[in-house]
Amino acid sequence: MAYLALYRAWRPQIFRDVVGQEQIVTALQNALAQNRLTHAYLFSGPRGTGKTSVAKIIAKAVNCLEPKEGEPCNECSSCKDIKQGNFMDVVEIDAASNRGIDEIRELREKVRIMPAQGNKKVYIIDEVHMLTTEAFNALLKTLEEPPESVIFILATTELQKIPATIVSRCQTYQFRRITVKEIKQRLEQVAAANGIEISPEALDLIARRSNGGLRDALSILDQIYSYQGSVIDKKHVLDVLGLVDDAFMAELIDALLANDAGKVIRLVNTALEQGKETGQIARECVVYLRELLLYLVLGEKAQEISSYQIPREILKDQKEKAQAGNLLQALRKMMDTADRLRFSEGNRFQLELGFLEIAQILSQVEKSVPSLEQTAAKPELAPAGKNSKKIEARDGLWKKILFKVKEKRIPTHALLSQGSLLGIREGILFIGYKKKYKFHKERMEEPANREILQMAIQEILGQDLQITFIFMEDEQYNDIVVKKAIEIFGEEIIELKD
Repeated sequence: MAYLALYRAWRPQIFRDVVGQEQIVTALQNALAQNRLTHAYLFSGPRGTGKTSVAKIIAKAVNCLEPKEGEPCNECSSCKDIKQGNFMDVVEIDAASNRGIDEIRELREKVRIMPAQGNKKVYIIDEVHMLTTEAFNALLKTLEEPPESVIFILATTELQKIPATIVSRCQTYQFRRITVKEIKQRLEQVAAANGIEISPEALDLIARRSNGGLRDALSILDQIYSYQGSVIDKKHVLDVLGLVDDAFMAELIDALLANDAGKVIRLVNTALEQGKETGQIARECVVYLRELLLYLVLGEKAQEISSYQIPREILKDQKEKAQAGNLLQALRKMMDTADRLRFSEGNRFQLELGFLEIAQILSQVEKSVPSLEQTAAKPELAPAGKNSKKIEARDGLWKKILFKVKEKRIPTHALLSQGSLLGIREGILFIGYKKKYKFHKERMEEPANREILQMAIQEILGQDLQITFIFMEDEQYNDIVVKKAIEIFGEEIIELKD
């Protein structure tokens, strides 16, 4: 029998086997048991979190000859045919390669035909966000008035690209990333079943580097198993994935924080001589800088969402030398460098230049920011209360910014005016939007509009500040620095510090 990849061999066949999506599984299983399935579902979430697997379990359950409490039996002819991909009434469509209106029109014609083998025809449309506007419009009519014998299951990694008219006609479930603990448990199970001896450090590294995708984790394990055999340790994971180890990255970051250009160049040379790729080194640096930033603002809690297992004593030492504003600038610079190196992997000079630039950024002492009282439009009118003075000063600065942006570009002003100035902390200016203004926030994040705002702030305050946009209603704000600032200063206002 041909070898079956681990992620295929361990694909869940019943709801009970699905990892990390308990609420979704319970809701769907209850609907199946009570015969209350709707005609259309929309599954969204990161890749490798179980969207297609759950869709296939639904397809089996509705066509199973002997279902039990909403679960398919996996023994009847229908279940076996669906598992093998031979069931005529379960149709999988890849929207990335069948995205046009002609394909959807053909689908509309076929849905009218009654099921040939089972009780229901199930159409699973993967990466549905890839459909063209015309194709979505054609699909909309079918979703509005579907035949009783048809179930649509749409899956996407980019929910924001799905038209609201489609979303409103589906029952929507958002799949979450699988936790490191859950991934490790499943990997341990898979390793034991396949006779693989894997060290706890290797297991932890695979789980963290899979970025919440169980399929990715199984693929990584499969790749290392093929390369190394049945005994796997951390070094094998690093070699196969082309990663540099934690000790090397810690030493490199120390050199960057100290602005030691000679040591930076020597370390890069060592890594390249060991066969590491320039792009991978840059990406590893991005991950490490993120870890340091998380630790800087979240402390020990950062370990729960860490991608590295960096010794705490190293992070504590580096934390004393780093500043959040500088780290954010360095992160953006390194991400740009990593992006450029995707198209020129052999360009050593670009990597060295990127490192030397962020070394200068990290070693800078952040400039003091003028207080809100100094920038207020009418400080003499400020109320006596301390918070009231801050709020009035903040509002005065915001009016100045809006006026300056309007002078430069009216459409940008229209987008910005729906936001609110929260304040400035550690060289970062924070602007908040309510979720109903998601469109305005996303447009302001585009380079052209961001640049106009940056110029206006430079003219008013006389210095360059980093700009971060957030949703104000989120329980967890988009930017960890904002979250920390709010913990310090309260929800009402983030104070500008001298």
